[in-house]
Amino acid sequence: MRTFFKWLFATAGILIVGFVLVMGFAIWGSYETGKRLDSGYGTSTSPRLVRLEIGDKVFAIPQNHIWSREDWKGGKTPGVNMYALLPDFSPRTKSNEHIFDNPRSKRKIRLLLLEHAIPGSRTTSTSMTRQEIYQRKIHGVFSEGKYFPERKRVIEDYPGPHGLVIRQLRPPLVTDDDMYIAHKRDGSFYWVTCSPEGKHVNPGCRTNIEYSKHVTISYSFPKGDLSEWETIDKRVIKFIHQFEHHEKQGTH
Repeated sequence: MRTFFKWLFATAGILIVGFVLVMGFAIWGSYETGKRLDSGYGTSTSPRLVRLEIGDKVFAIPQNHIWSREDWKGGKTPGVNMYALLPDFSPRTKSNEHIFDNPRSKRKIRLLLLEHAIPGSRTTSTSMTRQEIYQRKIHGVFSEGKYFPERKRVIEDYPGPHGLVIRQLRPPLVTDDDMYIAHKRDGSFYWVTCSPEGKHVNPGCRTNIEYSKHVTISYSFPKGDLSEWETIDKRVIKFIHQFEHHEKQGTH
């Protein structure tokens, strides 16, 4: 009988310890999951300015232009996800939330402000001009954080819409997007890739701009606005520039 009670108490002790461990891991897991969810997509109509340091620039961006919840905290970050509504780059408000949340919206523009400096350096930059990004896109492959040369593509150009040239590539891009190129009024090179018609509910276009020595802007807009490509490109730079915080930093 005494042996039985010893066994019973030992078993009960093991079960209690096991329960405590399971509950502990459950609480920790819930906390960690909550943190991960908290760092993801978020929406806000607050115009509170968030101070962010990206590369060689400091920005003060309204929270209702930022859709990455982690970035609402401010501070140094490698990049920030932003959005706005065309044509005037409106922020998210109570009155237009339904437009932002509509996956079929043809007014939303998404932007990514991204640091492209060598990690830990404020002086050494990996060159990321629009022309260089284009060259890497059509003649290189990105793997494990590095670009590697790929066999040359055959390039054929055809007249395109809105003053653009259709650049047909063989083999095509991995994404099977259509590519357009042009030269802007100031003579600078422009390229954009767009989703083919019929393959997406709301096809979009994407391109990149070198904003500064250490900051690149990547943005996408509805394909229906492709006719305004040059105006949108100009307004994107103006839009970002208004948030630049010039205290203790060089001018753009």
